[in-house]
This record gives sequence, structure tokens and C-alpha cells, in this order.
Amino acid sequence: MEISIDTIYAQATPRGIGAISIIRLSGPNTRDILCMIMPNAGLVPHEQHLNALLDKEGALIDQVMCVFHPTPRSYTGEDLVEISCHGNPLIVQKIMDSIESTGLVRKAQPGEFTKRAFLNGKIDLLQAEAVGALIGAGTPVGYELAKSLAAGELSRRFVPMKNLLAEALTSLEASFITEDAPFSPEVLTTDLSRLTDELREMIASSREATVLSRGIITTIAGLPNAGKSSLFNALLGYPRAIVHEEEGTTRDTLTEHLICGDLEFIFHDTAGIRETPSGPERLGVERTLEALESSDLVLYVVDARSGLQPHEKTWLPLGKKTILVMNKMDLLEEIPPVGGEEIFPVVFISAKYATGIDSLLKIMEQIFPEARPEVFLERHLGLLGRVLRSLETGIDGLQAGVTPDVITIDLQDAYSALKELTGEEISPDILDLVFSDFCVGK
Repeated sequence: MEISIDTIYAQATPRGIGAISIIRLSGPNTRDILCMIMPNAGLVPHEQHLNALLDKEGALIDQVMCVFHPTPRSYTGEDLVEISCHGNPLIVQKIMDSIESTGLVRKAQPGEFTKRAFLNGKIDLLQAEAVGALIGAGTPVGYELAKSLAAGELSRRFVPMKNLLAEALTSLEASFITEDAPFSPEVLTTDLSRLTDELREMIASSREATVLSRGIITTIAGLPNAGKSSLFNALLGYPRAIVHEEEGTTRDTLTEHLICGDLEFIFHDTAGIRETPSGPERLGVERTLEALESSDLVLYVVDARSGLQPHEKTWLPLGKKTILVMNKMDLLEEIPPVGGEEIFPVVFISAKYATGIDSLLKIMEQIFPEARPEVFLERHLGLLGRVLRSLETGIDGLQAGVTPDVITIDLQDAYSALKELTGEEISPDILDLVFSDFCVGK
């Protein structure tokens, strides 16, 4: 794949006022540019130096700290410099204008520094994608998943898979060139079956990974006046929703986030469900039912005095993780038996007095597995699905006695998909798409 030989620059820190801003350059002209904008710059590798940075007229712009990383010992594998200046947007712009005025550089594209790191062999494509995932991680679990990916843990998982397929392809290709080449369909079927089992586990766990990395969408639902908004406020620890004894107070869905341990919950406080709503309340109920469909977790709130009503069971999403929250326990003399506990976990609380909230949060954490999946990006999931389908077709062919040259086609497709995962075989268009969501300075 062709590697760019020009020099690029970009601001690496967010725009706006701050203590420090960082501007990054990478490419073959980096040294020359530094000498032009900082005539007295010290270029001792990997050491910070205080320098006067000048504009094209030779006037001082700012006193900056400069670190020079020569090729190949840099993030991109090229000559790279990071300039730390005072975090005033005016200063940053003047420095970038001075860099631009040298005529030896162009502005970087989104993710281009990391793309060059990949093209220059500093990291594989999975690790490059992890950089974007680390920056964009919005949950503790998302951060841990991205950190694991950046460390190369997933890349290492694919090494024995690729080795197995490479050996299988060599054996298959030899078998239809010469009859003397050893080839055992039974042994190959066993090896490929073991590999497909491993892939199925990875793909299945990825569904949980998507939920855990973006945040667990949690809908608070129930009959009117069951105490849904009171629970919403109790979970957040402050009065976010309006609470009133009159039914139908909540009509629009309210959304807030809460981090609990390693998990982030995205709460939706919804309108009370009733069988024959009318007017604006009907729209609220429709939104509640839609929220239930798209939820990862449902907290179904029940007035503990009356218990779960028979008609409510038709609204409970049996395919979803659900907790029955029996509210208003402060009004009970004793805790009664409730229907549905054999299907869903049940917890008694008083949202008004925040009693039992810790127990509820503990159940919410326990309802999601502690094991952390490895695959959580859509590109990875799609390619692993392709690998699995090709291997399954190959196994079916082996069991049906199909000739080795036909089996080779399926295994070659699986092998190519694995290499596309790590970036060993990937088209420029796909590569551009991978880096298109990155920020400009990374």
C-alpha cells in the first residue's frame, strides 16, 4: 500500500481556551520546518526544550515547549514534533499560520497521524482503531475494551487462527497437486470445528460488548402513579423529574446517565402505561412502549400495596433483562408474595425515602456478566461473521466429501477476512473509512 511522503500538521488538543494547546507535525520536512519557525531550536531527540517560535516576519509568537521524535522512534514512524504553546486560540492559529507559511506542509486529514502509524508498521489496524475507541469511550467498560484492543490482546487472539488456516490451505493445495501429499478430512474438520466454536463465542459476547461500551439503556416503566419518577430521582440522587400525586404527570420521556461501578446506565423515565389512554397521554404511552422495545434493561415499577396486576404481565418484555421494582414498601406492614418472581428478579424499595436503592443498584450490576467481551466494533463483528460463515461452509463440504480445491475457496475467504481484520489485506477505500471518524490531530 502506498505511503504518503509529504509532511502534515494539526492541532492535537481540543479547540478553545485552555492551559496548553499542542500542535503536531509529522513527515520528512519536519526538521526543516522547525529550523524555519524556531531558528534556535534544539533537536535533541525525545527531550523537551523551551524555544521562541516566530512568525514568517521573524516576530515572536510565543515561548513554547518542543519535543522532537526522529524516525523511526516516533508515534507515526516518521520525524515527528509536538509543540506545546499557551492555550489561547489566537496563539494556536498564529503558530499554524507560521507553519503553513513555510510551504513545506499541509493540514492533516482526520486520523492521518494514526493512519501513518499503521502504514509504517508501528501498530496493526486493530490497534489503530483502538485509538479512536479510547478517545471516544463514554463508559468505564468502553474504556477497558478499547485499552485491551490498543494493547494488542485481540490481535494476538487471531494469530493462531491465521496459522491454523494457513497450514490447512497449504495441506489442501498440496493434496490436489499430488496424491502423495497427506490430507485428513477428519482431522481438518475437527480443527475447523474447534475454531468455529471459538468464533461463535466471540460473536455472541460482542452483542453484550456493544451494550456495555455505549451504556445500558434502562427504561423505567409501570402503571401511572407507581412511583417511576420518584425512582428516577432516587437513582440520580436529585429531583430531576416532577413528582405529583396526580396521575399522568410524566408525558415526555426524560433521559439521564448514571455510572455505577464499571457500568453506565442511561435511564429513561417514561409515562405510565394504561390500557385506554387518550389525548397527549396516549402519545406518552406510545413512547413508553417504544422505549421498552429498544431497552437493554427494564425497571418495571409496581405499587407494592396492590402488587403486579394480571394485565401488566402482557407489557413485561419477556425477551429483555427486567427487574420488578416493588415501590412504596414504607406503606406496607409486611412484604407480600408477588407474581412473576420466578421469571424476573424482584426488589422492594421506597423511592420516596431512597430505601432499598443500593440493593436495586447491586442487582442491576449483577444482571450483566462480569466477563468482558473482546469484540465491540462493527467492522470486527462483520468480518468475524464472514470468517464463521466461510468455515461452516468448508466444514459442510468436508463432511459431504467435496474435493479439496473447492474447500480451499472457503478457507481462503476466511483467511482473507482475518487478514482484513488486522489490516494485512485491506483496500484504500476501507482504510479511509476506518479513519474517517477520527479527530484531525490524532
